This record gives sequence, C-alpha cells and structure tokens, in this order.
Amino acid sequence: MFDILITGGTVVDGTGAPAYRADVAVQGDRIVAVGTLDGATAVQVVDASGKIVTPGFIDMHTHSDLTVRADARGWSKLRQGVTTDVVGNCGMTPYPVAHDPARAQVLRESLFAIAGEVPWGWDSLHGYRETLNSQGIGINLAPLVGHSAIRGAVLGFDDRPATAGEQDEMGRVLARALDEGAFGLSTGLTLPPSAYGDTDEVVNLCRTLARYRGRLYCSHTRGDTVAGPTGMREAFEIGQRAGVPVHLAHMAVNDPRRWGSAGEVMDELDTIAIAGLDVTGDVYPYAASSSGFSQCLPWWAQSGGRLDTVARLKDPATRARIRADMEANGLLAGWPWHWDRLLICRVENPDWAHAEGMNFLELAATRGVAPIDAALDLMRDDEGRMQVIFFYRTEEDMQVFLRHPRIMVGSDGSALTVGGPTGVGRPHPRNYGATARVLGRYVRDLGVLTLEDAVHRMSGKVATRLGLQDRGWIRTGLAADLAILDPGTVTDHATFADPHQYASGIDTVIVNGALAMTRGEPTGIHRGRVLAA
Repeated sequence: MFDILITGGTVVDGTGAPAYRADVAVQGDRIVAVGTLDGATAVQVVDASGKIVTPGFIDMHTHSDLTVRADARGWSKLRQGVTTDVVGNCGMTPYPVAHDPARAQVLRESLFAIAGEVPWGWDSLHGYRETLNSQGIGINLAPLVGHSAIRGAVLGFDDRPATAGEQDEMGRVLARALDEGAFGLSTGLTLPPSAYGDTDEVVNLCRTLARYRGRLYCSHTRGDTVAGPTGMREAFEIGQRAGVPVHLAHMAVNDPRRWGSAGEVMDELDTIAIAGLDVTGDVYPYAASSSGFSQCLPWWAQSGGRLDTVARLKDPATRARIRADMEANGLLAGWPWHWDRLLICRVENPDWAHAEGMNFLELAATRGVAPIDAALDLMRDDEGRMQVIFFYRTEEDMQVFLRHPRIMVGSDGSALTVGGPTGVGRPHPRNYGATARVLGRYVRDLGVLTLEDAVHRMSGKVATRLGLQDRGWIRTGLAADLAILDPGTVTDHATFADPHQYASGIDTVIVNGALAMTRGEPTGIHRGRVLAA
C-alpha cells in the first residue's frame, strides 16, 4: 500500500518529452512508482482523470526569503503549483549578517520593504535554514547568497571601493555560505551596496565561486543604455574571466528607445554561448517590472543605507542635488522619465495610503507639484520604503525572451497569502499569477509554448541549472513534489488594479510527499524546507 496514489492522469514529466498516460505512487517523501499501477492501493487516492500531472514547479527567481518567515503558508505559490522558490536574488539576502550591530540593522532595514519586520536571529545561511526548517514552511526554498549582504557584512553600506583586504574577506564570507549550501552568488548591480562594487570586485568573488563546480553567478545586471545591453555584456565578461556559469535575471528591454530589440539581445547571447560561455536567463510573463523607488535615486544618495537616504531627502540642499541628478541622468541608467508609467504599489505610511494605485502624474496633480517632487515627498515621508511598478517593457519583447531555448521562467515575486501579513499593498500580479499565466495565456491561449516545453522551463530545466539532483522531474526515486492541473482552465486572475487574487485550475499540490493542497484548497500542511546545494 502506497501513501498517495495518483491515478488516471497524463504525465508531463519535466524533461520536455511528450506527455504520456501513467499513474504515480508516493511513499514517504519520494516518488516510488510511475506507470500502469492497476490494482494498487493507497492511504490517499487522487483521481487525476482528464488532468495533467507535473513536477512541482521551481520558480527560478523570487524574493520569498522573508515572506515565508512572516507567513509560512505561501499560498500565492502553492495555488500556482510552485513547490520550490529560488531565493536570494538581486544581491539581497538575509545572510550573512555582520557581527557589528549597526551594519546588521542596515541589512535588516534593506529587506523590511519586501516582507515587513520579521523575527530574525540568525547570522548565516546555516542559521537561516535551521530557523525556517524548525518553523515549517509551505514550499521549499533553494537559496543563493547575495553580494549586497556580503559587502554589507564586510565593509558596510557606504559608496566606496573595497580594499584588497576587504575583497579577500568577502571571498572568505562567500566561501562560508557556499559551504553551507548556497546554490550560487547573486548580484544586484543597480541596487546599492552591490552597485558600489566594480567589475573587478565581482570577478574576484566569482573566482571563489568557481571553486564550487556548478554553482551559478546570477546577475541582476547594471542598467542597459540606449547604446545596447551593456549590463549583459559585463555579466558575460565576469563569467569569462572567472570561469563560472552565468544566469541573467529577469531578461527585458526597459529603455523605451530600444523597445523591439529583444531579438538582437538574444542573438548576442547566442553568440557568446557558442563561443563557450555557459549562460542562461529567466523572464516573467508581464510587460512591467517592480522594485523599490530607491532604485531611481542616485547611488551616492543611498550610501549608508535606507535611513541615511531619508536623512538626505529631509535636507533641502541635498534633496535639491538629488532632484537635479535625477532630472539630468534619467531613470536608472538614463532611461527617459515617463511619470505616468510609474505606478505606486506599496507605501507604509498610513498618511499616504491614498497614493497606492496612482501613477506620479496623478499624485502630482492632487498636490499641485511636479511629479518628481511628489515622488521625493513620498519617499521622504515613507522613510524610503515606497515600492513602484515600472511599465517600461513591451509584450512583444517579453515573448521573444519567453520563446528562447536558453530562458526559463522566474516570477521575480514572493510567496504571499491573501489576508495575512504579506498580503498588503497593491503588488505586481506576478506574485500570484506568473506560472499560471504561462500555462494559461502563453500555452493554451496563444500557443507561444507547448505544454511540455513550458513545464520543462518551470521544473526540470531549472533543476538542471541549479544542480538539483532530487527534484524537478517525475521519476522513481526523486522527491515527491508534484502538481495536478486542468490545462483547459488553469488561469491567472491577479491584475495590476486587483493583484491579491489566486490562480485557479491547479487542483492538487504535493510537497515532499505531503498533500499541501487538495481539491483546490490548501491543507495547512507545511512540509517545505530550505534546500542545500
């Protein structure tokens, strides 16, 4: 007798191979049989007739590091069939933590905007893993380690180059995290303090990374310019000089002057791959991104961390300098300012709650000021925590990335739960809908991908890239992370105006052999864990 027996379903096994009819049996936390299992019995039998049985999806790019600490459930992911989130992206991780209390507090403050203030007593990836595994979490996490956290632990959050001694120490800190099971190193090269590191600094860190075979360099690249994908080219240079595999985060063409050039970007990527660089990327299926508005401020204005930035905004002379630099240099690396394309999606100050859901032209009109002044007023009063959605992408470019064989799916979102402490603001709908949107809109409705290819890009392809050996496919002996979906009804419902809506069409989700969701409803069983490379 098995623990769980899935009968009557069509298996899409995560390899990209054609679907086939098979039953799937689970014993403990493992898949123990796949095939025709007539006459078998089980404690729990799940009828998957007319449905698709897939591996649990692995979201290649997320920021669920602390949202599952704040609320273990993570239902926005479970309801999409996601059983593993890759965390620690964009250089931002809640480990390592400096022994210096002031530096440790700046690190915590830098992540509060994503998950709010959460209990946080660890100082390493090992401590983080032990804390979350003891707490219990609804999904698995595959952790990277972030450049910003490493830099902050060694030399703080100031805008200055690292000395040779500090770079050596950063390498030792990175090695400790890799020894503790980090799947790779991430940078956030438009996000201080990662942004304060130059190319040579990242190359030196990646030379440490290269000693750990298969571990990834995951790059949120520096902003591209009208001259082309310069940030991507820097990532290529880092990979070539250090001899490490490169993974490019959230592929996009953001500069309106370059919209329509995704094909050229991927041609350049193919050329460098043919020349020998092991390079992949991820994309999420929306024509908009999201981040803290702090990313829009000059880097020098963010030196020292969030509260130092707020202090500068409160000083009239320094604020005037910030404003002038923003107007002169453009958004991020020089994109033109389109204030109507910047939507305010989350503020913490209740006096500004009315601003959520407005763009800056609309907010400015209510205050009788210029949009840039409305933005700086809100950043000051919200203590630097405001988050925005950037409508700086096109559907056509996104589809080019989505089709490309070197690209997998990563939501850039977090595991959230409606009505819980993480279900606040008006976040990007990617948190609730990215995976389901691929299956519904881009497989069933538009035919951009086949079902087998889409599942592969969200399971086995990601597992291979991470070096995961025990999950990502439906195969005897692997971890029992599974999802059952109706290909005719799987749909994302979250919108920019109303994002806190769960996806539908995923009936059953199994995490490490436990029924985490059945008949379309979560069970409350938290069998996820923090994985190790």
